[in-house]
Amino acid sequence: MHGGRYPLRYAGAVAWRGVVDLDLTEAGETWGRGRKFGLTPAGPGRTNWYAAVRLPEGHPAPPDDRAELRRLFGDWHRPVPQVLDALTEEGILRHEIHDLTPLPSYVSGRTALLGDAAHAMTPDLGQGACQALIDAVALADCVRDAGDVPAALRAYDGRRRRPTQRIAAGARWAGRLAGVRRLLPVRDALLRLALAAGPPA
Repeated sequence: MHGGRYPLRYAGAVAWRGVVDLDLTEAGETWGRGRKFGLTPAGPGRTNWYAAVRLPEGHPAPPDDRAELRRLFGDWHRPVPQVLDALTEEGILRHEIHDLTPLPSYVSGRTALLGDAAHAMTPDLGQGACQALIDAVALADCVRDAGDVPAALRAYDGRRRRPTQRIAAGARWAGRLAGVRRLLPVRDALLRLALAAGPPA
């Protein structure tokens, strides 16, 4: 819709992810120096996992992802080593992380963009699929309430573009913060203060 003027941008990290046959109750994300590891239970006997490392764009893929993950995270706290021991090579996905340059509009004529087509974001806030669902509901509301399709699409763009672009910017910022390699005590102290203060009113 916009040609090549608003390309995908490399977000500075490579991510691995998958599901292992482990029954873990732990969930959360641990940040280290330029890398992070996360876990979310997926149901009885199944656990989602992901890992990300700050690397330059086009960094060569390792010959053995399991060995690379063990090298990077094998000495981390439990249950990270147990998750790594349960990995199978075919169960590991590896991708460079990209997001979308902010678009000037999600609408052109009678065409509207939703979800990743409109605001592909890094996975750092877990909002990609959530925002796509909200886009769909907002678009349906606008079509129902407007007198014609072009007016409905303009209303949808007005309702969704700025909020989703703010969330995408926040996700990119969170990814950069998680990937910090220097001044880790400062980063961690600021995070503790932010968590103690709670969400903004």
